[in-house]
Amino acid sequence: MILAVSTVFTTTAVSEKKVSAQAEIKNKKQLQRWALATKLLSDGEKYFDQTKADNKISDKTAAIYTAIEYIWNEDGDAVPVNVFCDSVKNYFAGCDDFNAEKLATIGKNDYFEYNSGDSNVTLKTMQAGGGTQECTYIGEKEHTDGSKTMYGVWTDPDPAPGDPETPYYVALDIAENGQMTAYRKLKDGSQLNVDIYKFNENGDYVVSYTTESGKAFIPDEEKAGFSYNIQIIDEEKSKTPIQFEDRTLEDNSFNLNLESEDTSIVDIDYDRITAKDKKGTTNIKYNIRSAESGNVIYSESIPSTVYSISIDEENYYGIYLLPGESRQVTANIEGYNGPVSYQWTSAECKIDNQLGKTCKITAPSKEGNPKILVQAFIKEGESEEWIGVKEEEITVADCKLSFSYRKFVGDHSEPASGDTLKVGEAYWFSLDGASFAWDYGNGNRNDSKRQTFYTMDFELNGKHLIATDTEENLSNDEPSLSIGAGGGFPNRIIKPKKAGTLTITGTIYRNGNFFRDFKKSYKVEGNTPSPTPVNKPTKPAKVTVKKTTLKSAKNAKGKKLVVKWKKNTAGNGYQIQYSTSKKFAKGNKTKTISKNKTTSYTIKKLKKKKTYYVRIRTYKKVSGKTYYSGWSSVKKVKIKK
Repeated sequence: MILAVSTVFTTTAVSEKKVSAQAEIKNKKQLQRWALATKLLSDGEKYFDQTKADNKISDKTAAIYTAIEYIWNEDGDAVPVNVFCDSVKNYFAGCDDFNAEKLATIGKNDYFEYNSGDSNVTLKTMQAGGGTQECTYIGEKEHTDGSKTMYGVWTDPDPAPGDPETPYYVALDIAENGQMTAYRKLKDGSQLNVDIYKFNENGDYVVSYTTESGKAFIPDEEKAGFSYNIQIIDEEKSKTPIQFEDRTLEDNSFNLNLESEDTSIVDIDYDRITAKDKKGTTNIKYNIRSAESGNVIYSESIPSTVYSISIDEENYYGIYLLPGESRQVTANIEGYNGPVSYQWTSAECKIDNQLGKTCKITAPSKEGNPKILVQAFIKEGESEEWIGVKEEEITVADCKLSFSYRKFVGDHSEPASGDTLKVGEAYWFSLDGASFAWDYGNGNRNDSKRQTFYTMDFELNGKHLIATDTEENLSNDEPSLSIGAGGGFPNRIIKPKKAGTLTITGTIYRNGNFFRDFKKSYKVEGNTPSPTPVNKPTKPAKVTVKKTTLKSAKNAKGKKLVVKWKKNTAGNGYQIQYSTSKKFAKGNKTKTISKNKTTSYTIKKLKKKKTYYVRIRTYKKVSGKTYYSGWSSVKKVKIKK
């Protein structure tokens, strides 16, 4: 097959210097030039091996290739015959007896002319075309005898009927003295291998995300790398495949391009893949091109699934067990709809049914934080392939309940202690040890059949007020006791209005049944002063407070949340409330900003990968009373960094 050469060579005076094959072979051009020469030669001898008697390079092929080298090097239009014959000997092993007599027998061809008795070999202008870059140099392997083999991959942008399908792999063997000994087309089996993998903070390889079936499974919100290697099967030179890694390929022979069909599932930045929050499957297409020609050598797609594995999703706050307690736990996978099998392990917990979607775990007999691990497998063909793992830390505790409280001073609270309270002062009581993680089996919070998790019974001088996790009794007009919500879990803000004995009983429930309780009494000192007779005051005008506009809430480095709002001088300050509950039904925390000129606040020590909801309101103090505006709109922020 004759290919078009993009460059037309013109003849110039040739210098009488010997072409150094040894010097030329050090360059990848040697392989590329021979690969193209095999296409240009029309005598059918595209491959040779001088070590095989029936496959030795012919005098004609050796002479024509040498002429082409002179033309490529633009060394003129005539070469002394002795120099030409020496070049043939230098280029090819097995041509030590090549001479002018053999040269004269070659006859007419498209590359040179030589007649017996002439002193020079006349070179012809090569009008045919193509480009040496159509053979992309991969690399070389040195052998113990001092020889080496150059490897390349051939891509023909316009193959003729009957030509080998592209790409295919070729090898050029070079003796220690620099002579070419063989040019071989490699047997089928050489291939490109690709891998999507996990890397650490240093960029080092950790583990593959790619299955043997060629699919990738990437955990949600993780980053992955893309790498490839070319595996050469050359049984004549090596019993094992020869690997050329993408990052070590010489001369940057190849250019990589990655594309994602759905950027909402995975995003691409050169060879870095970012799994997004959206779960599901998309195709990552890769193109690997020759850096010289731009020809696409390899092009394929990898089905890539972004997924997450969870254990007992309904337990938002984690899994709490008593020492020796057992519980059924369930593994769930999101983003993949095919069949999945699981395997459970734990170094400290006893596990029954290790190979099921659901298993029974038994906590150790002492308090601590043991871990359980579940691995997920998918079935591809006849075998199961590992795709990911989820590790969950369990809290093993005795669930010891107690009360602690904080005292309000001005617009903030501070730690306090003791068994004596004061009439008219506000206290923030918490039922410690009653983590929401104990809230197991009581039903979903949005379920109408939801069971109560906790109650707090406040008794003062025989009068009872009971608060529950359903947020009832947030305020009360009882003359002896006032209760307000303090945000978070089991807690309330109380303000005794009469002296006496305040007894608080905290109770928590599991599976809809009584679980634990704790009772403690406090002495309330001081009497409410007798009212001074006064004329009945006129009913004060209704106080309204303008709402504050919440401008933004963004995640900042260090597990922080930066909240910004529009300045509102209609009030004295602001209250910021944030929660992991969309409806602010649990886990609420409130920050008070005492200056109305302040327009931003940073919330710290948040939990990574948790979603928080934020809102703001304005407060105004009038005649000793505090009035609040309605809450602003809610901002949703996921802590990613």
